[in-house]
Amino acid sequence: MKDEMMSQSQSLQYQRPLVYMWIAHYSDETALPQFDPIDFHENAFSDIDQKRLIKFGLYPIPSEISNELIKRGIAAVSLPFLSKIEINLDKFKRLIYFRRNFISQEEYHICKKCGKEFYVSPSTKHVESKYSSPICPNCGAHDYFRCKNCGKIFNKFEETNNGLCTDCNSELDFLKITSEQLSREKRWTEYYIGYQENVHGVNRKNILKVSENGEVELIYETR
Repeated sequence: MKDEMMSQSQSLQYQRPLVYMWIAHYSDETALPQFDPIDFHENAFSDIDQKRLIKFGLYPIPSEISNELIKRGIAAVSLPFLSKIEINLDKFKRLIYFRRNFISQEEYHICKKCGKEFYVSPSTKHVESKYSSPICPNCGAHDYFRCKNCGKIFNKFEETNNGLCTDCNSELDFLKITSEQLSREKRWTEYYIGYQENVHGVNRKNILKVSENGEVELIYETR
């Protein structure tokens, strides 16, 4: 039992949590949800009766369902503030729905003075020096040199005596406050909901791209 729980935990770790679940609405006022509210099993998208379908929507997952899904090894999170996304359908419109999962490596910096993260872009200000470093956009900190003996601070290498303290000629410490670059894996899911219809012999697709935070973008395609 313990091994099974560990395996389930590891599986959840690598899944991107669902934030939306779909519900297919039929002409007889019944509906087919992605996750059954009684026994929480998942209905397949292919189970939808397209002939009776009049509306299809994405809805924030209720907390009672997300909790049960997690127990069953399906990563899910309840975000009740997300807006529902619905489209009306008829016999001339064919439903389109799919998800896309993305993985990328994200590079970032953490300022050791204020502790905040920031990203370096072409517009980020730098200390212009032999040992250049980005300037923290939150607190203005950057790398600097400090004398090991007297503690004098030098903002640039060019202010030192060729790497030695200008006051006591002692060696310096190079303190990397902002230049250390870190990397982490970034994962996200996009939800696509829409329909295809034939207009005067031309196939047209109207698709909404929905982000995990509820932002919606209309994608229009013609073939």
